[in-house]
Amino acid sequence: MINNDEYILFIAELDRLVEDYHKCPDSGLKERIQEDITLLAEVISH
Repeated sequence: MINNDEYILFIAELDRLVEDYHKCPDSGLKERIQEDITLLAEVISH
């Protein structure tokens, strides 16, 4: 289980990844960013 400090850090990173995803013109890179978003969201939800 993650503590509050880790939770805040993960949420900030998730926000950054979502911004990167929306700004990215490369579809291959967008797919990799989406994988990172999904993985991080899973970590946060557990």
